[in-house]
Amino acid sequence: MVRRRTWLVTLVALVLIVATVTYGVLAVDRPRVESVENEWGTVTSERTEIETEVAVDNPFLLRLGDAAADVSYSVSLNDVEVAAEEENRVRLAGDESTVTVSTWIDNDKIPAWWASHVNNDETTTVRVEPDIVVDYAGIRVPAEELTRTRTVHTNLLEPLATNESRQFQVSNQTVFVVDETDAQWGNATVNRTPIEASATVTNSLGIPVPITQLGYTVRLNGIVVGQGVAARQTVLEPNQTRTLEAGAAIDNSKLDEWWVTHRRQGGASNLTVDFNATVALGGVERTLPLDFISYERQFRTDLFGAENASGNASANESASDEDGGRDGGREPAENGTQLVGSDGASRSRGV
Repeated sequence: MVRRRTWLVTLVALVLIVATVTYGVLAVDRPRVESVENEWGTVTSERTEIETEVAVDNPFLLRLGDAAADVSYSVSLNDVEVAAEEENRVRLAGDESTVTVSTWIDNDKIPAWWASHVNNDETTTVRVEPDIVVDYAGIRVPAEELTRTRTVHTNLLEPLATNESRQFQVSNQTVFVVDETDAQWGNATVNRTPIEASATVTNSLGIPVPITQLGYTVRLNGIVVGQGVAARQTVLEPNQTRTLEAGAAIDNSKLDEWWVTHRRQGGASNLTVDFNATVALGGVERTLPLDFISYERQFRTDLFGAENASGNASANESASDEDGGRDGGREPAENGTQLVGSDGASRSRGV
């Protein structure tokens, strides 16, 4: 009888100890994601590497023995998930452990992100979301999460929005007076990004000016990503003022090729849009550059929040968890690690 009572007391004590330890692990001192640091890795024609370090603060109980973690990680741009990875049984040790995860962006996902960026008023919300579950002595404990979000902007068509008066000349003779130019994006799809440009012009000659065709070429870092006919035949009557409409488009299937140059140039790109007109004057057709609606725009991008971001790039960043986590973005200067944000360097090529 005494032995049975002793056994029961021992059993109850063990249950209480296990319950106390379990409560301490689960409720009192859970592991915590302290920071998430990202940088770009290898870039190929097919995919782009993101190297990520997740710092995990281990509670006291997990420092006394071996603990392992299952780590999953995703990166989304405007709800387009561009990278995801999972690593299991990553060993944790000490009061703080660093878990390194390598994820890859399939470059074929760049057109979907680009379309979402354009359709969202050139705004991208970047979401970096790690998920860690720690396994200690058979007990699985989810870590307190730290989800990073960052909102970034570009303004690539800004150079064309102007009411500056300019002259378009042929052989030192003024043919048009340009009173206003403008441009806006059309509805972008995964396949195509329209650009709708316009110019208000006045025919300053005493004769009609037939324009048989308007053409365009769009380049990103020298790669032709769009080319074609912007508008068909029209006639400007003498002293007439009218608005010329010119529609261009980016072929989004070319954007994965551009993306490789963008990353290899440290997140820097040069956008050029060239328009030309075939004009019939004096019975002779000439193809002339329309400098008043052609322009060049240099821009840099910043996905993970590099400290050296410059110019007028606009970005709002936050890191959140249950207790208001801490941000740990990092970008190396020599590799360039930026993704969306204009540096404001631009010039409209005047006549």
